Amino acid sequence: MVRLKQLEDDNLLAKSEMPKQSKFPQFFEGIKIPLYCFGSQSLMGREPFGELPCISEDEESILDTLLLAQWEDRAMKGIFRYDVTASEIKAIEGRKKFLAQLNEGWNLDHFPKREENKTFHQEDVFRDELLFGIASSEKTNPELIPSAAVPDHAFLVFINASPVEYGHVLLVPHHSNSVYQFLDASFLEMAVRLGVEINNCCFRLFYDSSPDASHLHFQACYFPNPLAVELMPVDTIFGDLQTWMRISVVTDYPIKTLLLESHQKFKMMMEILVKMCSFLQEMRISYNLLISDCGKKIFLFLQQQKSKDPCSLSAWECGGYFLFKSRSDFDQATERTMLKRLSSVSIDDDSFKAVKLLCCRIASKFGI
Repeated sequence: MVRLKQLEDDNLLAKSEMPKQSKFPQFFEGIKIPLYCFGSQSLMGREPFGELPCISEDEESILDTLLLAQWEDRAMKGIFRYDVTASEIKAIEGRKKFLAQLNEGWNLDHFPKREENKTFHQEDVFRDELLFGIASSEKTNPELIPSAAVPDHAFLVFINASPVEYGHVLLVPHHSNSVYQFLDASFLEMAVRLGVEINNCCFRLFYDSSPDASHLHFQACYFPNPLAVELMPVDTIFGDLQTWMRISVVTDYPIKTLLLESHQKFKMMMEILVKMCSFLQEMRISYNLLISDCGKKIFLFLQQQKSKDPCSLSAWECGGYFLFKSRSDFDQATERTMLKRLSSVSIDDDSFKAVKLLCCRIASKFGI
């Protein structure tokens, strides 16, 4: 259980300095990659979302086209371990609309690895996993640079060689040749901005955190159908969309979940969320993020940390999308077993009450 008096410690609101570790290899120096640069009008710098230099709903997204073209290119080169588009998917019978995928080749160990004494050919394979970079720019409008050096303060977009769905990529924050361990507002902004400029309702971003996480990265892929959590009713606990931001509780769902929504005040939403995540990290509560609806919605899943069973669910599992490596498990999957799996990792009611109070208190300091 999370004690409220622990969460009220103002010292926890101080921004934690992120340690640097796991240096990227020197071969990034001199590499040329496609680079997509966001416009200078930051989500953090301007309140009204409607005034962002963003593409219209009907206009084709250059960033969406770039990601899919690069991903398809790697598929043609045979870099993926399997063809995820051939995986069998079914809707699990029941009210929750859970989805199940049979994927015998899936491997949880998806993060690109770089070992010592790799051959030149192996380095080329690793480089092929790097699709492009995403960075901020001083120019007003976004632009795509076909060939540029790997920049500092950027997202590097890698394929996931063991994809969960079509277009599955890893988004790794890159700064001074280091991999970071904790989430901060600048990298959360990059992830949300990516969702905004991809401008594809099928595109979702995911973040998995645990007290023992060794690096920070987002994941993203395309789901053609809504995830179960996106279909659930919600109860508002703070604000409303008329004041440009709303915090809600997802009801009738087995894992405790908060939903942050904003049509305009992205700055506040991300700063509130980062402070919340800082608290959860301090309290050793595992959490997951699902960013959907082109960046307008962020689901926060809350998991208890078990000493006997340190395994936690991924963000897409929390959202209602389950992978099975064996035919028998896939065929036998029922809504009851999925509900049990989700509820077994959720924080308890008292802890959730404390987290909700904390979230509202943080939001109230922004004068929403």
